[in-house]
Amino acid sequence: MARPRRPGVLPATLLLLFLAASAAAPWRQYGLAAVAAAPDGGGGFVGVNGTQFVMGSGGTKTVYFSGFNAYWLMLVASDPARRAKVVAAFRQASDHGLNLARTWAFSDGGETPLQVSPGVYDEAMFQGLDFVIAEARRHGIYLLLCLVNNFHDFGGKRQYVAWAREAGHGGLATADDFFNSTVVKGYYKDHVKAVLTRVNTVTGVAYREDPTILGWELMNEPRCDADPTGAMVQAWVEEMAPYVKSIDGDKHLVTAGLEGFYGAGAHESKDLNPWGIYYGTNYVGTHRAAGVDFATIHLYPDVWLWGSGAAAKLAFLRNWTRSHAAATELYLGKPLLVTEYGKFLWEGVAGANRTQRDRFLDLVLDSIYDSAAEGGPLVGGAFWQLLDPGMDTLRDGYEIILPEDRHAAGIIGNHSRQLAQLNGQDVDAVRRRRRRSARSRKVHVGSSGRSSSSDTRQLHMLLVRFISLFRSVSSLFSSV
Repeated sequence: MARPRRPGVLPATLLLLFLAASAAAPWRQYGLAAVAAAPDGGGGFVGVNGTQFVMGSGGTKTVYFSGFNAYWLMLVASDPARRAKVVAAFRQASDHGLNLARTWAFSDGGETPLQVSPGVYDEAMFQGLDFVIAEARRHGIYLLLCLVNNFHDFGGKRQYVAWAREAGHGGLATADDFFNSTVVKGYYKDHVKAVLTRVNTVTGVAYREDPTILGWELMNEPRCDADPTGAMVQAWVEEMAPYVKSIDGDKHLVTAGLEGFYGAGAHESKDLNPWGIYYGTNYVGTHRAAGVDFATIHLYPDVWLWGSGAAAKLAFLRNWTRSHAAATELYLGKPLLVTEYGKFLWEGVAGANRTQRDRFLDLVLDSIYDSAAEGGPLVGGAFWQLLDPGMDTLRDGYEIILPEDRHAAGIIGNHSRQLAQLNGQDVDAVRRRRRRSARSRKVHVGSSGRSSSSDTRQLHMLLVRFISLFRSVSSLFSSV
């Protein structure tokens, strides 16, 4: 099999151009260990209450997420001889207090398909996903399962469009027709139904009934060149999020899978995007869609700002998290996760690379913890990517191998430990504390008890202008 690259990042041949402890006890009290005996979902599903994740759909106790990405879990688990790698990865993650894994519930066409053709599945691959879910449950780790890829790796939207063409459906010009073709959307809905109604051969529990699964991600990093303003992706999410809920029975959470790029809709801030351009999504508008329970961003300043200086990348990192936390709180009132973040390691210069990477981890994780501790909407994240020792064919320059990288493992474990100490708070108490800390912002509150749209928009635009000015000054100093 061709070596997979990180979906959403330039191919490995171009990546060379870019710069790129256990905490189990307090976390387990509000992790899957608390719901392992309730496969029927007896209070075990994670819900949302305002900007906080909580235990149960009507829950009052907060839960925060320190997580990792491991897209390869199903692929490796599909071979029983390699399942020890999956077990080892979950064991290491649990030992470092990690309580969330983001992974693929798709592989469309190609050499190692889950979905061989529309509605036709490889049973060995599905049993690999069954094993992943069972092991996540056993180790007390929630799963965020992604349902399709925007990019060509593992099929993605291009494969769906190709299937429609092969079936004789004309008028499909590009992979972006995935978002508006009735036939292609039907294929995707069929896949959603197949995954959600799957009965796990290991646990005997249907996926849609399993509280091990935190939620469903509609797509990995949706982008759309055909409509850069975001309207096409917006319409697709508005159709698909409620559809997923209809199959799921509204037990699990749903998110769109966005990287955080702003579009042309209301309350959007395109100037904050890398290079200030459109990528075909609306951060605020799309996360407001019915059926979308929480917001996501990704964070790759080395790749997104290729050619920029270190100061500009540092300013972008800080601005990206701060601006999205502010927009999420002002316009969405939902939790926010950084579902991918990473820094590329050059081969041959490991020392300097790891120092910079560890500094990157510190900055991202401090942003998450500071927000969570203050009752803000940024309440967790997941680094890209966790590997077990010996998985050299899956290295992509972003990997973190916990047993071999003590500094990174220490940073991640310490963050998990700190974040776990915030679990179990009364969500109303968190909300009251947040309101008290926000009074100094002097936001006008109307008779409805909510900030007026004109005042909140003015506040956000003031923040946007300040951040843009800060970026410009930082870039100026980095060039001196």
